[in-house]
Amino acid sequence: MEANLAIINAKVITVDNDFGIKQAVAVEGGKIVAVGENDEIKKFIGSNTKVLDLKGKPIMPGINEAHMHGPFFGATRPPLSIDLTYPAVKSIPELVEALRREVENAKPGEWIRGFGWDQGSLEECKDDPTRLPRRSDIDPVSPDNPVIFTDFSGHTLLVNGKVLEMAEITKDTPDPESGEMEKSPTTGEPTGIFKEPGAQAMVSTVVPLLTREEKKQALLTALSHLNANGVTSFTDAAIGPGGENFVSGVMSGQFVDIYNELLEEGNLTARVNVLLLMGNYGALTLEDLRENIETFKVPTDMDKEWLNFPGVKIFADGIPLTMTAWMNEDYVAGGHGTSVIPGKTDQEQRDNLIEMITYVHSKGYQIGIHVTGDRAIDAAVDGFVKACKEKPGGDPRHYVIHGDFISPEKAKVLAKYNCGIAMQPFISVMISDFEPAVVGEERAAYEWPTRTVLDAGVNLTSSSDAPVTYPNWRMGVQAAVLREGLISGKVSGPEECITVEEAIRTYTINGAWQDHMEAVKGSIEVGRLADFCIIGDDILTVDPHKIGGIPVLMTIVGGKIVFDESGGTFE
Repeated sequence: MEANLAIINAKVITVDNDFGIKQAVAVEGGKIVAVGENDEIKKFIGSNTKVLDLKGKPIMPGINEAHMHGPFFGATRPPLSIDLTYPAVKSIPELVEALRREVENAKPGEWIRGFGWDQGSLEECKDDPTRLPRRSDIDPVSPDNPVIFTDFSGHTLLVNGKVLEMAEITKDTPDPESGEMEKSPTTGEPTGIFKEPGAQAMVSTVVPLLTREEKKQALLTALSHLNANGVTSFTDAAIGPGGENFVSGVMSGQFVDIYNELLEEGNLTARVNVLLLMGNYGALTLEDLRENIETFKVPTDMDKEWLNFPGVKIFADGIPLTMTAWMNEDYVAGGHGTSVIPGKTDQEQRDNLIEMITYVHSKGYQIGIHVTGDRAIDAAVDGFVKACKEKPGGDPRHYVIHGDFISPEKAKVLAKYNCGIAMQPFISVMISDFEPAVVGEERAAYEWPTRTVLDAGVNLTSSSDAPVTYPNWRMGVQAAVLREGLISGKVSGPEECITVEEAIRTYTINGAWQDHMEAVKGSIEVGRLADFCIIGDDILTVDPHKIGGIPVLMTIVGGKIVFDESGGTFE
């Protein structure tokens, strides 16, 4: 057999069961037909074979981003949004200055969007959980332009007075049913801070939606950045009828058609699994689920190796940083957060969440559920167990998303019921310097317990949650291995560190397991899809502190090069 692609003189990190290292790979028809030493691959090289000589550079399975938001990520990149991420913005004055520059170039009345400000890295906020950028900071430089700034997590919005005026929000406006509209304790006036989707909806309804063309461009932008980071598969964790008005429509159900359109055009350069958002983002009800699961249609005749819609997303709580994660014990400042699930009491919310889980399970969907606080995690895991007992069989592989404070006991339950967990190691080092002030030293050190999860036998995936963090998986590996705070360098919870090999598995074969495709992708073995990431340094031997800086030189999806920064050195 003559291969159409041969890769030789490489360090092939196979990520097979033995984590074997080989030298060369042959590809034909988008699949791997041989893996071995150079001499073993020579027989597959013919006159029409494209040969890449990697000259010792490592090649890995393509990266599987197991949890992110594709359109949302693309829409947060310039030119659609100001970049407010660290280190571009390190303080509130720098945030204000970035806005001032944008206002100078904007017409009066023109909307200004920004994304990525991080309470944990803004100089004034790092040691004070109550300090946030507020409208009082940004109003003086934006009197004539509506401004909406989304924090890095997507869980907190900052808007200026112009937006409040347009939304007709005053100190007399009632509080939202879920989430928080922050008001000044002295004047009662809204501060411009809106936490969690239920509150964010109060202002997002006046923000103009992206046009269809802008939505498509957002997806193409996301794909470009993902390919440049070696990503060949990802899970888009929330699009559907519940996302029409969230942050300009970045989770709109229209993206179902746009993904399919890109596939038909040949412009879908990564494989996509989708979790459907079947009710309002962060304010989901059982009635929403019942109605939309029956009425919202998704394509069924596409190539599922490229595009699939197997699951439903449920949001159960917020995040610890804003004290909206649903915890068993109080935060340092008091209170234990709450669920975003409807209900007047903790018990009622728990019961409603479990009912939602059992209903979605009964309809044959995989469930990915956003839970960060341990009280929310306990309820979600109990819901998985109840659902699997009421309707056994099949292999749904439900999974917890984030799971910051999952207990060893609940981790073992996940493993018993063949469920997984999707964690984001780089988020852990972004917030670890700040978390002791929020949850205390002991809980902060335990947060994101990757070693505990792996030792319990749970399928652990790692991801960026882009746009929460940029999809640089090498930084994620470094974070999982070292757990050193991004600002201080202090190690948080060293007993939860994992090895480089384990971290690589969480970004490759474990993500394929989550997709029910571990026999199809995620490792470099004969018969697998030819999805590869070629990198510029040996990730297995380099100083772990340098892993985050390893460049991606080439990305190959289905045997086709979709990103190339090799400078022709492999030809």
